[in-house]
Amino acid sequence: MDDSLSSESFYQGAKKAAHRAMDDHGRPEYDEFALHAGVAVEKLAKAALAAKNPVYVAEIRNNSADMVMHLGGHVQLDEEKVRTVGATEAIRRLRKIGVLKADTDLDLLIEIRNGAAHAASDSTLAKGMITPLARTVETLLDELSKPLVEFWERWTDPVKNAVNEQEDQVFREVQLRMVQARHAFEDRFVGLPAEVKEGALKAPQPRKEEWFAKPMEVRDGDLLVLKTSGGNCPACGGQGLLTFEPIGHTATETTFTANGFDCYLCNFEVHGPDEMAALRKVNTPGLTTTVSVSHGPTLTPEEQARLVIGETRTG
Repeated sequence: MDDSLSSESFYQGAKKAAHRAMDDHGRPEYDEFALHAGVAVEKLAKAALAAKNPVYVAEIRNNSADMVMHLGGHVQLDEEKVRTVGATEAIRRLRKIGVLKADTDLDLLIEIRNGAAHAASDSTLAKGMITPLARTVETLLDELSKPLVEFWERWTDPVKNAVNEQEDQVFREVQLRMVQARHAFEDRFVGLPAEVKEGALKAPQPRKEEWFAKPMEVRDGDLLVLKTSGGNCPACGGQGLLTFEPIGHTATETTFTANGFDCYLCNFEVHGPDEMAALRKVNTPGLTTTVSVSHGPTLTPEEQARLVIGETRTG
């Protein structure tokens, strides 16, 4: 029998496709993600079937008897005559023998995969398909007695979080985006001397030519309503940009809370109070969360515009 039809060969193909899917999701190219995620599920399903019995991956056609004997190792078929089951049939067979359970999300992933392969798919739906991918892979790896970390390698932690129902969806998404940004940033320096990456991280940030990264203030009449400042990026370690919005104002003090973070080095970003709360939970302490600006009650707008951040409170 051709080694390409062995359980180990299917397993290695699934691993390669799954890593491509995660890279696609982080770019973000969700149609490509759906395509590679579907391929990963299909190949890993075939690996599980082949581990049970090689003939279980045979597609039933006119030459099915020859195909069964080919997979049994007693007949040699030409490569163009070798036919194995597709994703839908492989999943159906695994459900029939009790390896997989009915899962509408998995079925949807395969449907989206087929759409990505033949027509335009729904990118919004595709984006959310990491959970059924992770859940199915975990089940099939258990069946194959393969460690999760061996299959996912650097993607192990975010994949574990994808199936962790104790955490909410916002937390899982922020954690995933942070890991994706980190990997994408590090991939840019593969094969380059270490000092190239170190130089990028140590360069003064934000750079003057990056207008969106300049510390700035936004005002509503005489009231300062938004401030920005630098912050250490939890994804790549560079310096990104924190934005703040006011949560309290008196005649002599305005208090701001962080409502967003962007890093132009690795493109990691979070926006809004829910995502910022998730970031604080994901990330070790380090990002400033609130600031207070002290000012006099009679300052002119021009004088207020020159205010600097006073007492800083982190938490």
